[in-house]
Amino acid sequence: MNKSFAIPILFFVALLFVVYIILPEFYNFENLKKELGIKNQEIQSIENYHEKIITTIDKLKDYEDSLGKINSALPDSYFSPSLFNYLQKTSAENGMFLKSVGLVKAPVKNTEISPGAEASKEDVKEEYVNINLIGSYDSFKTFLKSIEKSSRMIETENISIKIEEENLNFILLLKVSSYN
Repeated sequence: MNKSFAIPILFFVALLFVVYIILPEFYNFENLKKELGIKNQEIQSIENYHEKIITTIDKLKDYEDSLGKINSALPDSYFSPSLFNYLQKTSAENGMFLKSVGLVKAPVKNTEISPGAEASKEDVKEEYVNINLIGSYDSFKTFLKSIEKSSRMIETENISIKIEEENLNFILLLKVSSYN
């Protein structure tokens, strides 16, 4: 064969080899390098996110006592056996007899709430409890002070006093708040 004829054929075969085999693999390699860079960025952002979570958990551990108080002040359910127990225990400690406890519908109030304040109160649920206590006036005062000092979100809405024989009958309307 002629050298002048073989050189262009080898050059053409080399060109075909470069175009159909080497260039696609090179572009594939470049795409894989870009994907690797993207995956590395994703991994780094996930690691940063986990580090932030761990530091936040460590910070929250510093405030564990305060968060426990907040959790007891705003429990998940407003009317649980713990509330019954608390009211009965507090009344007994202050020399009062807890005659009855019951749920009541919320009293109607004519206060207007701004739209921003309404949105912030959506998560806090308020329920009303009616309790009936029997005892002396001094015991009743100390009972009210105990409720005031408690970490629970209990507010006295209304108080009625009736005289029955030798004891006083106190009927309280309490507003109990819980977090939803």
